[in-house]
Amino acid sequence: MDNEVQLHEFFEKLAKIKTAVKKKEFLLENESRQLKTFLKGAFDKSLEFNLPKGSPPYTPNKESKLGFGSVSSEYRFFAKGYEGDALKASVRELKFIKVLEKVTPEEAELLLLMKDKKLTGKYKGVTLKLVSEAFPTLIQK
Repeated sequence: MDNEVQLHEFFEKLAKIKTAVKKKEFLLENESRQLKTFLKGAFDKSLEFNLPKGSPPYTPNKESKLGFGSVSSEYRFFAKGYEGDALKASVRELKFIKVLEKVTPEEAELLLLMKDKKLTGKYKGVTLKLVSEAFPTLIQK
């Protein structure tokens, strides 16, 4: 996936593809660390986030042009089992709010869907089955 493309734009393109075979090909053609990190966060039930469910109070940044790729390195502060475990909950939650306010409103919405494992249904055909077929070792069963 091109670092200049935002995830919401990528998933909109993916959703317009008619067949599962072509969707899988599109995922494989655009494979990147950022894409796989996002998909693992969105679909892998074994990966939990140290954040409350739902949307925290944040101000969407309508001026931002930044996407998930610009904040993907922050992931380690929010996923359980990484260095963010050592942070106080309030500090970790403030860091997450700052991430949401750094990216475009559309990317912030996707981050919230990823965190709460609610991406399914947002984009036609973007499912656990598709992701598992494209990247068989990505999601733990």
